[in-house]
Amino acid sequence: MERRKFIGVPLAMTAAAATAALTSGASVAQQSSLVDAKDVGYSPVDGGTVARSVQNKLREGLSVKDFGAIGDGVADDSGAFAQAAAAVGLVYVPVGDYAVTAEPALGKFYGPGRVRIGSARAYVHPLPGPVNEIHADVFGLAANEHADSAAALQAAVDYANDRAIALALPAGRRIRVDATVVVKLAAAAVGDPARRFLLKGNNCEIMANVAGPALHLAPQCPVGGVPGLEVGYFQVDNLRFNGYFANESGLAGRCAIKIGEIGRKFAGFQKCQLRDVFALGFNAPTIKLTGALTRMVNFDRVVVNDGGLEIVASEDASFIGDLDFNNCQFGGTAANPPIRIESAGAGTSSEIRGVRFYGSVIYGPGTLLYAHRKGRIGDIWFNSMQWEGNSNPIGAHALWIALDNNADLFQVFINDPYVVGFNGNAMLFERFGAATVKAVSVRGAKINEIMTAQYRPIVLTQFDNTSILDCDFFGQIAADSCVSVYNASNVAISRCRSTPNAATPYFAEISGSSNRVLLVNNIADTRTDFIANTASGSVVTDNNINF
Repeated sequence: MERRKFIGVPLAMTAAAATAALTSGASVAQQSSLVDAKDVGYSPVDGGTVARSVQNKLREGLSVKDFGAIGDGVADDSGAFAQAAAAVGLVYVPVGDYAVTAEPALGKFYGPGRVRIGSARAYVHPLPGPVNEIHADVFGLAANEHADSAAALQAAVDYANDRAIALALPAGRRIRVDATVVVKLAAAAVGDPARRFLLKGNNCEIMANVAGPALHLAPQCPVGGVPGLEVGYFQVDNLRFNGYFANESGLAGRCAIKIGEIGRKFAGFQKCQLRDVFALGFNAPTIKLTGALTRMVNFDRVVVNDGGLEIVASEDASFIGDLDFNNCQFGGTAANPPIRIESAGAGTSSEIRGVRFYGSVIYGPGTLLYAHRKGRIGDIWFNSMQWEGNSNPIGAHALWIALDNNADLFQVFINDPYVVGFNGNAMLFERFGAATVKAVSVRGAKINEIMTAQYRPIVLTQFDNTSILDCDFFGQIAADSCVSVYNASNVAISRCRSTPNAATPYFAEISGSSNRVLLVNNIADTRTDFIANTASGSVVTDNNINF
């Protein structure tokens, strides 16, 4: 192989090289061209360093151009990349446009060069060293939201997802997507790659322009698939979603995030994470959970300004559950409540179970739990929640639980909520048909400002097996009573206090076929009487104070 020569005036020469050049009779340029790079001394600073040759210094790094790569966007650089891949050490890809036919080896190549296979971007890590995250910008994301980046972002997601390496979005960028970006969860068949998807949002904002979800966390394992294939993991951090484009265009089904898929199964091998996620501008259900099996997800500091959260188990034998919501905030409207939890299996019961809310704030017409047909909802915990409903329309409730047909509701616990400013009931619990209620408890509620006369702080309609304990009713309460029980059995109301700004006529109204109702150890300020009792069944009152 021909030895490459150092062209130019050397910075330093060995004595032998200098003597040979001076006695050759050549011109200065010719003399310089006769000097080999190994004979030229190199020192990064004067003094204090060990002198090396220029050749030794240049051989510290390899470039694809050392193997003949052109990088003009026309020439086929596949051969150069193949030779470089076989060399020892990392290989630098300078600025240029390199056309290849095979994906460059991850971790072998680095640099700013643009590498492509056909028209698609191939990944070259921008920096040398271990590849701990994939940089989405390498795949050609648009510089702003005026151009669609869905294809580029999908390519980045697929590349990171198949290799179980975190994907990092460029900090603070607005990324427009005109098609749903799909993250494959778990596996469809034996031999599929293990998928452990981590997305570092870096405060990027996904500008959705999609009739459907902007981001779909999509299980691959079908119902009836091999057990264990449904197990996987995902984590989405520090990401924003904006539904302005989709909302302005009135696109049907628009939402920020969908987790699960009809006929598919997914379960985290540990709690999956949506953390520091913010969404606004969708005016439709914004985060959706569905599927034959969707479980083991933690939502931490998730904020939805409008459109809310939707959890729906609609197919037979489906299960959605083991979900935690910590320090979240959900807003919505009467048409799209902040939280909607619905179970509606027809042939075989569907179930939503094991859902826990901690320290979350709900704005607007509140939360709907609806079980119908053969749906089951249970093991639901609302802990230290705050429902705020100022300026809501008439009839908008903070928490509305309804079930009918052959549905089943069990173990629902509402602990230490604060409810303020509703023009409907603070809590309306209704049962119809052959549906059953087991073990529902409201404990430590603080209910303030129920501002429309026909609505009450707590209403039970045919809603059995319910306890109302340690609750305070205060501020403006325009209704005739604080608690209304109609056609319900096995109801306990105890250790509650009613001190509204203007005394209500009654503390409690018990009516219809209500039976086995217990009111003990309560304190109230009423204008007429402590209780209005027209129930046909047994009502026991004891040790109540009315002042």
